[in-house]
Amino acid sequence: MGAPVHRPVPRGGHRGRPALSTAAPAPDPAAPAEPALAEPAAARVHAAPAEPAAADATVSAPLAVVLTSGIAYALYFGSIGAWSPYWPVYFAGLGVDLAAIGVLTAIPAAVQIVAAPAWGLLSDRLGDVRLPLAAASAVCIAAALFMASAPATAWLFPAVALLAVGSSAWPPLVDARTVTALGAQRGRYGQARGIGSAGFIVASILVGLLVDALGPRVLFGAYVPLVAVAAVWVLVLFGRAGSRPRVVGVGPVGALRLLRERTMALMFAGSVLVWAACNGASAFFSLRLVAQGADAGLVGVGWAVNALVEIPMMLLFQPLARRAGVPALIAAGATVLAVRNLGWAVAGSDLATVGVALLSGVGYALFLVGVTTWLADRVAVSLRATAQALFLGTAYAIGTIGGSLGAGWLAGAAGLDAMFYAVAAVALAGAGVTWLAVGRPALSRARGAAPR
Repeated sequence: MGAPVHRPVPRGGHRGRPALSTAAPAPDPAAPAEPALAEPAAARVHAAPAEPAAADATVSAPLAVVLTSGIAYALYFGSIGAWSPYWPVYFAGLGVDLAAIGVLTAIPAAVQIVAAPAWGLLSDRLGDVRLPLAAASAVCIAAALFMASAPATAWLFPAVALLAVGSSAWPPLVDARTVTALGAQRGRYGQARGIGSAGFIVASILVGLLVDALGPRVLFGAYVPLVAVAAVWVLVLFGRAGSRPRVVGVGPVGALRLLRERTMALMFAGSVLVWAACNGASAFFSLRLVAQGADAGLVGVGWAVNALVEIPMMLLFQPLARRAGVPALIAAGATVLAVRNLGWAVAGSDLATVGVALLSGVGYALFLVGVTTWLADRVAVSLRATAQALFLGTAYAIGTIGGSLGAGWLAGAAGLDAMFYAVAAVALAGAGVTWLAVGRPALSRARGAAPR
């Protein structure tokens, strides 16, 4: 299904719910044939000011969109690769105890539940992602520079929360901009996102070498410039993806009305289950390897395998979607994660566990890219950033918190084997719920359209 076309709401006496989208003339065979959801009834949509021809031209130049968004992803996920593996080492060097590091680990997911949809709403109200991304980058830089000054432990908690507020804007807003700019070629989103995974791998390796040579504080010397360059990149080169409507009068409650529609509610619930199973198991992957006798080098290889496999799967998503359809790939991604969790339960050696980890990148890529693409076809363009933030920010964060806490409790009570079996069952339940949301309707439409 092509990108929906939006027009200003008539100012006459019509009081019904405005029709905010119609099918574009160039459908994407990989996209589900469902109508885009309109904005909540309280919203008033105004056409955005006309953009220069160069900005609108990106819709007809998918390679340019893939490259500009891909480099933005690479810069952002490069900053995450500089930060995520090494901040616990830096904090431990400041004298922060393990219990406090555990709390600091949970803060970003909790903040993301609220912050991600808030950034999405701001972007949808402005009809543009550039200024929100620049503001979010400034927040990240300020928080990072403060933490680089080696503050007392008590100040690290609000600083980490502030960093999480800024970083939660990036994935959903760049996702929304990318699928909107690609238009009917939005199946190529995975190609742009795969460049981001490559950025993470390169940055994590290079910064690791710098940390070994100069100490953990050097991570800020990589993180801050990467975020700053990313902000400049989106301000200068993103442009507005065509004539995007600006939404007025939609707050958080109005945005949550998206979930009142049955299909959206089922997909949200399924996403929470899948991310809970994915992250609950991943939280104990390193401990599983150590318990099986792996050294630190093999643990690092195990995590690198995850990201390496993501890249080809994201690049292959569009041709796979044309053959099997996006709903099937979403359910397949969740099922692969269930098989991975089951594999970790039965793997009898550290090498076998690392081998099973190859499935992580497959399942993660199929589910992430699938949900992003499906939302782009399902939700009207003027609420696309909000929808991406709800599903890939809030749902992910809720799943991460619930999955990590639940898996931790079960692992402590019944052991790692029982925990991996349990999260495999949760992933299968998530696959079933997402199939009810998108797979069965697509199958019913296909059967209804078949000749008799």
